[in-house]
Amino acid sequence: MNLAAKWSPTVLATQIRDALELAALEGREAVFLDGTLAPNFANASFERQEFREQIDFLTQKRGKPTKAWTDAMHGVHDRAFVVAGVTDMAMLDEFQAAMIEGARTYDIKTFAAEFDRLVEKYGWSYNGGREWRIRTIFETNIRTSYMAGRLRQMRDPEMVKRRPYWQYLHADTRVPLEPRPEHLGWDTLILMWNDPWWDKHFPPNDWLCSCGMRTLTEGDLRRMGKVGPDKAPEVKERPFTHKASGETVSLPEGVGFGWDYMPGDLWERGLVPSALIDEAGGLESQGRHRVEIDTPEPLEDLIAAARPFKAQPMPDGLPVEDYVQAFLEPFGADLDKAVLWEDATGTVLPISDAFFKSRSGAWKIGKRDRAILTPLMAEALQDPDEIWIGVAAKRDPITPDIEELVIDRRYIRTDAETGLLVIVEIGRKWWEAITAYPTTNKKGGPDLRGLHARRGGKLVWKRK
Repeated sequence: MNLAAKWSPTVLATQIRDALELAALEGREAVFLDGTLAPNFANASFERQEFREQIDFLTQKRGKPTKAWTDAMHGVHDRAFVVAGVTDMAMLDEFQAAMIEGARTYDIKTFAAEFDRLVEKYGWSYNGGREWRIRTIFETNIRTSYMAGRLRQMRDPEMVKRRPYWQYLHADTRVPLEPRPEHLGWDTLILMWNDPWWDKHFPPNDWLCSCGMRTLTEGDLRRMGKVGPDKAPEVKERPFTHKASGETVSLPEGVGFGWDYMPGDLWERGLVPSALIDEAGGLESQGRHRVEIDTPEPLEDLIAAARPFKAQPMPDGLPVEDYVQAFLEPFGADLDKAVLWEDATGTVLPISDAFFKSRSGAWKIGKRDRAILTPLMAEALQDPDEIWIGVAAKRDPITPDIEELVIDRRYIRTDAETGLLVIVEIGRKWWEAITAYPTTNKKGGPDLRGLHARRGGKLVWKRK
């Protein structure tokens, strides 16, 4: 819908002035002129300025090998750079560099030449036609990285204070030949910046979706004749089965499979998707440090010096959110609210509910009896017996033949009956909060020997 047809010339002139002023601050004049107010009169020759937040988003990503695009979904893309079917890390690094340059220039022809060079260099056999594959890789990364950068700008505290209303814009960068009716229906919708509706409807909302967003002030709403934001549309969900994977999910109408998330949300909030270690085979044979510097004192000495936990286990059968909240509360964090916390060594870590979520966003708190011990996990992190740092090997479950060395921090705490461990890993380009969990043996009791196996590398802190 062309917004220019909705307002008088005076109101339209004011909107254009305000929007151009804001666009200049954001480095997005070309995007503005290409569609925000007059999508039917796009100026393709207008030079586009480099968008710093977009480049930052693409640069901080870590290459993730995948065999299919469904191997990396939702918030995983906030930290992982993925080209479906590429498992060679060197090739991924070169693709990422080409994509960063593409975000600076928006030159798909240069990216296409790089695509051809990389295919020949690495002998990559990909699915789909060449033109389709180039366009999909280029446009998907351009649109999601651009909107992730916009999200960071729009959530800036000063921006929220001055412009607390968000407006959905259909055809922000171009007018599709066959518009999605739901996206047309959301055009010009105005909601508060923190309305839950945005969690699954922040664009892009499907492949090649060109919808966008802008921020508005109280004055903007008054000039539109509004006394407040709109009411969020009713979310109608439908079952959808992905043919290739066979996975059936419930999707909001108008949102494509895999697009029901807010691009850049985890990155903007300083969070990372949780990997959640599943210790198959027992702790003693898993996760040993590759570099041993300090020798841990005997386990018996650690137990003898242990102090009882102040926190107590929680009852069984509570809602998952209650267990997570019990972990977050001692740090001053909350559900969907992360905080930066400094440990005993002065290292700063973000604390959030991501500690107990999988990469897909599902709760994983019940694994290894974590749930009832979440208050003790928080205490183990805040008041550990020891903190170890070292180098360990990690294999991606999707590409188990690829081994990556990571630096991890291990927070050890025991009271002779309960052994608790909190792990944070640092990979090639970003750090990752893995999770906290109790060490248990096959009978379900405390596995203090398993905990002892995790004491290796460099001892950076010990309780006096």
